[in-house]
Amino acid sequence: MDDRELIDRIGKCRPADLGDGMDAIGLVDKGTMSPEMRPIRPGIRFAGFAYTVKLVPAQRPVKACKTVEEYNAELGKWCADTYSFCSGLTDARDKVCVVDMGGVPGGLWGSDIGMGMMKNGISGVVLDGTCRDSYECNIEKVNAFCTKRSFNHVYGRLVMGGVNVPVECAGVTVKPGDVVCADDDGVLVIPRERAEEVLVFAEAILKADQKARAAKYRELGLVPDETLGGER
Repeated sequence: MDDRELIDRIGKCRPADLGDGMDAIGLVDKGTMSPEMRPIRPGIRFAGFAYTVKLVPAQRPVKACKTVEEYNAELGKWCADTYSFCSGLTDARDKVCVVDMGGVPGGLWGSDIGMGMMKNGISGVVLDGTCRDSYECNIEKVNAFCTKRSFNHVYGRLVMGGVNVPVECAGVTVKPGDVVCADDDGVLVIPRERAEEVLVFAEAILKADQKARAAKYRELGLVPDETLGGER
């Protein structure tokens, strides 16, 4: 199965189905991120291949700036390092940016970068750390999960530590290319080499669930919705 078909089919399953599929092949409690990892608004759902980023605490002080121009110059130099990972996301279709920030409250992802990555086709971002500009991000429909919120910038706090390397994110080791799935229940990481096995179980679990729930919808007089798939 090629990557495009895999992500398309996985994206039609819920993390609940995929998590049950992980259980079914013996990967109980594997790949489940900490409950602290939450969407910035209800209803965010995505699936994609992990593009991993590691940031590390800064070991150098910032300059005390006397003018706006001086600060902008310092900020530009800092961001050129910290945001260098963006060069690998110019074509971000079917990618989820997974960032190990060590939980540091520095707002890496905000409204501007969020829209820029949306233009590049990104599926979503998962931050073991901070999203900022939350109000604007939600207006703009930025798909972000994070463990913290803050108005703080990464300036003076975090620097680049590596791209497309294994990272630790909310209690899970994520390797480049792993499958990352997210919805209101949380974030699940499926090892790429086991994803097709998991999908076999997940699709069967979802179909059985939709069939069972469709019967209850009829009994309760509920109007069928998209969660039932083709069942009525």
